[in-house]
Amino acid sequence: MSKPVVAVTMGDPSGIGPEVAVKAARDPAVRRACRMVIVGDAPSLERARAPRWPVHDLEPATGTDDAVRVESVTRLKTSACRPGRPTRSGGEASYRYILRAVDLVRTGAADAMATAPISKKALNDAGHAWPGHTELLADLTRTRDVRMMLYGRRLKVVLVTVHLPLTEVAAALTRGRVRTTIDVTHRALRQWFGVARPRLAVAALNPHGGEDGMFGQEERRVIRPAVRDCAGRGMNVTGPVPADSLFHRAAAGEYDAVVCMYHDQGLGPFKLLHFTDGVNLTLGLPLIRTSVDHGTAYDIAGKGVADARSMKQAILLAADLAGRRS
Repeated sequence: MSKPVVAVTMGDPSGIGPEVAVKAARDPAVRRACRMVIVGDAPSLERARAPRWPVHDLEPATGTDDAVRVESVTRLKTSACRPGRPTRSGGEASYRYILRAVDLVRTGAADAMATAPISKKALNDAGHAWPGHTELLADLTRTRDVRMMLYGRRLKVVLVTVHLPLTEVAAALTRGRVRTTIDVTHRALRQWFGVARPRLAVAALNPHGGEDGMFGQEERRVIRPAVRDCAGRGMNVTGPVPADSLFHRAAAGEYDAVVCMYHDQGLGPFKLLHFTDGVNLTLGLPLIRTSVDHGTAYDIAGKGVADARSMKQAILLAADLAGRRS
């Protein structure tokens, strides 16, 4: 059986995306696992490449089974992709790379996609009003219920709310939204990871799990009823569990995944354990999409010091899931 093809978007051309994409492409483990198509800007990738590793602009792409191929969607001027200096044209370019990668997967030219980091501000400055990849991909695929999973060997977390100010989180939590997150997580662990009966924990929002309403009503009115609904449908789910003790138990292996109420509730503990090798996996989409779990890192862009481990792990996970699906 031929190796899966993973379309890797270059991300924001002024960030570390070009560098980590090139570094990942040079990794023997990545080359063994899949055939890569880097979707981006050939001149930017050429500037980011390590010595003696030529990036060829192959369009249409051809080559051997382990060849790394480049689809140069743009040919940006140097002024549009200076390291550490995001631009509106860079935001437009990163948007176009995503569109092309989705198209490659939809048409069967690729089996999965992995994305390097984009600038949400540059994306919005270019006229594309999405708060991030997850929401954009949901819109492109006409998918209603998508969730972000942060995947690591020791800890997996899934978010009910994502890019919201903390002051808006409580109002955004509904019984249906929590229930859907549990359901999407349960289904993904069974279908993608082969866990026959996933063990899920649902984090409380408030200190001490609300202390029977003393510190908040969300546990009583929203989270616990949603957990009860899912347990009644046969899911092995526990909660709401006070977050101050939950992540220690999950990292020790008591749970297969943790459902978190807001962004930093999940990403704080996750990045403590998986700062360099964590992967962002979008659940619920009709296609496989993984991503790095870090940002554009403009402060080190162009210096050749970016850590590519998260990019490598994202590509390897995408290839593994594509292989399981096939």
